[in-house]
Amino acid sequence: MPQKSKYKILAFLVFLFAISGCHPKKEGTPLVRFGLETITKEEFIGKLHELPKEIQSIAIQRKKDFVEEMVNERILAQEADKRQLKNLPDVKALLAVAHQKIIVAKLIEIEVDRKIKWNPSEASQYYESHKEEFMTPLLLKASHILMSSEEEANSIKAQLDAGADFETLAKSHSTDNTATRGGDIGYFQKGQLIPEFEEQAFKLEKGEISQVFKSQFGYHVLKLTDRVEPSLKDFKVVRARLESQLLNEKRSRALKAFIEKIKGNAKIEIDQKVLDSIAGPFVTKPS
Repeated sequence: MPQKSKYKILAFLVFLFAISGCHPKKEGTPLVRFGLETITKEEFIGKLHELPKEIQSIAIQRKKDFVEEMVNERILAQEADKRQLKNLPDVKALLAVAHQKIIVAKLIEIEVDRKIKWNPSEASQYYESHKEEFMTPLLLKASHILMSSEEEANSIKAQLDAGADFETLAKSHSTDNTATRGGDIGYFQKGQLIPEFEEQAFKLEKGEISQVFKSQFGYHVLKLTDRVEPSLKDFKVVRARLESQLLNEKRSRALKAFIEKIKGNAKIEIDQKVLDSIAGPFVTKPS
């Protein structure tokens, strides 16, 4: 891993520790002492458990660096306290916003997340009744030869009709950058290529060569080299994504219902004129 990336990850980990709070604890096994401060083994482990699983292993591998950064964070926090920076207007505003977000998140956890009922069979039931959503698209693979004039393209088509090898002609005559690989443009699905190209490709059978056709790039001759028909994705492949999707949908519905419930009959009036007066990506901050 590049050195810069390691530092970025470490900085991110320290940030996560910082926002979750690093306060002194008197109980536990002392891990590091500095001045009158102590960070305990239990405190460190507790913070580790708060990290995402994929990041925990990185913190463990670099635990000495991490502890040192925790100490630095604590020392900086002490200095900030000495300077009473928490009383600055902009800091107070940020703390107020953070406070609101934290208590709102807790409310949602209590009233929405903890009350969501989930049965593992819901995902399989949805899969069985919505199989059309889990079909792979029709995939085509094609090669083409691009020429500057219709006359040149017709000459190429005549040679192909006479039995000439498509790949060889593409390499020696095509003006497109795909010439080096015999005109191969790889696999694609509907909507990924220019309309003129797709119009020809989707009506060909595998191995069939098109008539000469024109696009904004010139004159083409196209060969369909493969055709992969749509197929149903296995439930095991889509299960995790589907469960996440269904849970998110449940959560959104539950949150909306909870908001409507506590909102009650409260009348919300939006001044459209004032709203319309706020325009552009760079809004002047009120003084």
